[in-house]
Amino acid sequence: MIRFGPWSTLLGLAAGFGTLVSVLLLTALGNRSANRLLAALLGVVVLRLMPYVLGFAGFYDAHPWLSFAPFDLGLAIGPLVYLYVQRLVTPELPARWWRHFLPAAVMLGYTLGAFALPLARKHWWNDFVHERWVDPLESAASIVSLVAYLVASVRFQRRYQAWLEENVSDREEHRQPWFATLLVSLALWWSVTVGFEFVDRFVTRLNHYDRFPQYVLFSAIILGLGLEGWRQAGHRFPQWGARAEPPPPMLTSARDWSTTATGWAERIREAGWWREPGLTLSDVAHRLGTNETYASRAFNQGLGRNFNAVINAMRVEAVQARLASGEKKPVLELALEEGFSSKASFNRVFREHTGLSPTAWRKAHFSENPINSRLETT
Repeated sequence: MIRFGPWSTLLGLAAGFGTLVSVLLLTALGNRSANRLLAALLGVVVLRLMPYVLGFAGFYDAHPWLSFAPFDLGLAIGPLVYLYVQRLVTPELPARWWRHFLPAAVMLGYTLGAFALPLARKHWWNDFVHERWVDPLESAASIVSLVAYLVASVRFQRRYQAWLEENVSDREEHRQPWFATLLVSLALWWSVTVGFEFVDRFVTRLNHYDRFPQYVLFSAIILGLGLEGWRQAGHRFPQWGARAEPPPPMLTSARDWSTTATGWAERIREAGWWREPGLTLSDVAHRLGTNETYASRAFNQGLGRNFNAVINAMRVEAVQARLASGEKKPVLELALEEGFSSKASFNRVFREHTGLSPTAWRKAHFSENPINSRLETT
């Protein structure tokens, strides 16, 4: 008898929410390729939950032919995470990206073949082949795959953040806490899955009811991924991956990095390029008639600071000069006019360069003048 009780209803609501967000992500206008990967990831997680939604509701008892229905695509979760993390910040997917899904495709083909068997043959196959050999191997492969791709995703993110530090003037706007949420959630999933599998294999056999806490965790992960994924769906990240051209011939022999970098910094200052929010090393290199690699080397070796630090130092100095001139505008307004993208990035950069918050710096240097709190930021 099919009956949706509290357990099946709870899991079903989570699955329904994940499905809805997946559909919404498919229609999102920004980051379309990346959002499709995230929609696929949510879809795979929802499918992973469906056997338990149906099982608690009595579907498998009423319709035993549902056994081996292709709901478990666990070998696709790791590749989807890894490719989503890459595609969100790179112009295109890596070459031969489809190879990451070959293990999942093989497992899907096996499951579909078993699903098509006559019922009696299906029961025999499950008892004497699948439960003894295939299921343990599949579970182990899914666990190893997920941890391997999580490690690869973390390493990729660290490289990307290092690239941001060198190439983007407003990296504070692209710190990607969403990625940390995604990776921590899936790491938690992996840990709990390993724990339940260990108990099931080496301590005592677990049935669906024993595993209910695991399914509740899956539901919470679906809710978290869905909410955060949709909230971040339209955020545009600086794209990493364009190949730098060789340095112009006239510059390859230059070795006085200090003179070169100082001259370029003066050109940037005089032209006021640093006032542009989101200014990148690529933009500046193009205007200077060079490339990113050469410009980055010049700033780092010639000035002892990367591009990000050079540009933000100019912005901080401009804000300080306007404060010193007695302008009565709010500090945050001055910061935005001088190229900062937000209050958070301004406060962080200002403190890094001066050792004080904007309010503390202003009070320390203009203590003889009354401070209008309306003009302050923290």
